[in-house]
Amino acid sequence: MSRVWRTWAVLILFALGTSLITPLIPLYQERDGFGDAIVALFMLCYVVTLVPSMLTLGQVSDRIGRKPVLIGGLVVLGIAQAYLAFEPPLAGLLAARGIQGLAMGAFGGTCTAFLVDATPAGRRGFVSSLAAISIRGGLGFGPGIAGVIAQYSNAPLTLPFQFHLLALVAALIIVLGLPETVTKRSTRPLTLRLEVPSAERAVFWKVLVPSGMLFSLFDGVALSLVPVLLRRDIGVDNLALVGASGFLVLVSGAVTQAVLHNVPPEPAIGWGLAIAAGASGLMVLSVPLGTASLTLIAVSLTGAAAGMVFKGGVDLATLIAPPQDRGKLISSYYVACYLGGFSVPLLVIGLLSDLLGLTTALGFLTAIAALGTAWTWGIGLRSVRELDTRNEPIRG
Repeated sequence: MSRVWRTWAVLILFALGTSLITPLIPLYQERDGFGDAIVALFMLCYVVTLVPSMLTLGQVSDRIGRKPVLIGGLVVLGIAQAYLAFEPPLAGLLAARGIQGLAMGAFGGTCTAFLVDATPAGRRGFVSSLAAISIRGGLGFGPGIAGVIAQYSNAPLTLPFQFHLLALVAALIIVLGLPETVTKRSTRPLTLRLEVPSAERAVFWKVLVPSGMLFSLFDGVALSLVPVLLRRDIGVDNLALVGASGFLVLVSGAVTQAVLHNVPPEPAIGWGLAIAAGASGLMVLSVPLGTASLTLIAVSLTGAAAGMVFKGGVDLATLIAPPQDRGKLISSYYVACYLGGFSVPLLVIGLLSDLLGLTTALGFLTAIAALGTAWTWGIGLRSVRELDTRNEPIRG
């Protein structure tokens, strides 16, 4: 196996671990008796460590090399998985999610850079896209695998994490056998500063931020509250089916990014939001109908649409920014996605669920998504057309 594909295998083996917890959340909720707002905290604890880790530790890999950061990420995630295998109480679960976020922030960007470093110059664009798709796909396999293990084992809260510890050992062995790719070390100071170039600020705030927040909010709901909806409100006992919600939302998004890679960014963002809003309405409808299959269809459509929005956002940021500003704008977009969807908005949905019921909270989400779609089509995308792109057309 070539160096590129061995690095890709490491990326997949790592990524599937941070989402293993998705189908187990209803079991923790039944065990500890916490509400849906606490369910939302599972994502919030993850993202509050992921973002600063993502912004700083990728820079560290430019200074000390990729392999030390990758090995550190594998070890830190292994600590979290080993702790979760001991079935900790609620506070320990939330702490472990924070550790997972820290590890993912360090690993994701660094492993992508490691993968691109090892690729011939002519194929680096393809490999970079492959890495982004693979991270989402790998995250999606986590809930699917954990759901099957939990359903058909006598230790549903332990064996999924023990399984992933073995996967991490395999990934560590592969990394140790790969050559370091950073031969010239960076000496630039570390920084947490995000910067949106002035020429692209209108598009950033009118298109990239609201669309990024909405698609990641849909992902966050599918990875935290939809498993609760399936088990508690629809009455699904099969944990493999509960885990399918996380699998479908992430893998369908990875598929659309791969299959629809030639769709220009404006229709990808606009139509992606419209499809996600409609799919959210189907999810609300599935509860009174008591139909888990309709819920999973809605989740699949939502994930596919979210993949379109994310790909459109990255493409748009890439196309509108000059080369010297491109990295800053894309990094700012990533942060807007993570903090926008996985933090306060998701917590609000959880609080509404505790106060008014999960179906009503999802109805509120659908209404917000419809308004966000209307804003994007009516106002946001107009700012793209008004932007001076140095006489270069924006194309996919």
